Amino acid sequence: MVSISIGGMRIGFDFSFFAVIAVFFALDDSGYAIFCIAACLCHEAGHLVLLLLTDKVPESLIFSGSGICIKQREEPSLPVLAAGCTVNFVLFAVFYFLLERTSVYRLIFAVSNLCIGILNLLPIGELDGKKLLERFFTALLPFPAAQRAMYISELAASALAAAAIALLLFSRTLNITSILVMIYVFAVDFLLKIR
Repeated sequence: MVSISIGGMRIGFDFSFFAVIAVFFALDDSGYAIFCIAACLCHEAGHLVLLLLTDKVPESLIFSGSGICIKQREEPSLPVLAAGCTVNFVLFAVFYFLLERTSVYRLIFAVSNLCIGILNLLPIGELDGKKLLERFFTALLPFPAAQRAMYISELAASALAAAAIALLLFSRTLNITSILVMIYVFAVDFLLKIR
């Protein structure tokens, strides 16, 4: 891993990050990979900017094969957790509804942001949606009921993701990158459960 420290925050690049990016580009026949990566960077920038605006410098920002991870010294607040998806949805609205549709690339970037925002709201694994939903249920329900509600939500999200994978597998517009992303989400969730 190569890492540097900027303003008390360690920024690290694991070699697996570059390997995954290379595979992502190699499998991308459509040319949309760069837009998806840009949407992911915008998502993480949303978290990071809000943290910095609230004078909370993260401990580290790690780029690895399993994704981009911002590690904080304390539990993230709800606004910080929601900031990434909010940025994606705002960018979708701006590029899809407000700017002129003079370029197909604007539409691709808009839809990429929408997909990244929706994916991160799934209550699975380490995604923002799971952390947000856990906080919501814990604040609203007694602990045992919150745990049951979370379990049901994870099952429903997993079923939805499995249906999406099946739809992609059996559709005529097979997209290997989308399938790999969904399999990755399942794998991370499974590994977290067996830990």
